[in-house]
Amino acid sequence: MKRGDFVIIFLALFAAGLIYGIKWWDTHNEQYQQGDLKAIITVDGKEYKTVSLTKEEQIIDIQSKFGHNTLKVFDYGIQMTYSDAPLRIALEMGFISRPKQQIICIPARIMVEVFNPNRSVNDEDELDAII
Repeated sequence: MKRGDFVIIFLALFAAGLIYGIKWWDTHNEQYQQGDLKAIITVDGKEYKTVSLTKEEQIIDIQSKFGHNTLKVFDYGIQMTYSDAPLRIALEMGFISRPKQQIICIPARIMVEVFNPNRSVNDEDELDAII
């Protein structure tokens, strides 16, 4: 390997670290109180339900033409507890409780995303696009 190869590898690793660091800083510094967050559940790209992430336990059963899934809201977060998909990868995504975290079940076309409803929609620090 030549010196130019090392420079290219270093620049690629530096850019990846910089992107990861900015993303971590953005999500780490968001201010919210427990109980303020909500999760939006979409099925096939359409909003199915928006739930508040509370301490109390809630069970959300989703039956669609794409499959059957069950979500459980507890301890100010949400987790997928059942999926009839052939590969149950969504179950391994675990418990999510911070803004911008997601659970995605591709065979059932379900996406669950945690968001902060108190955050301004036109926030100057919000990411506009990914290139």
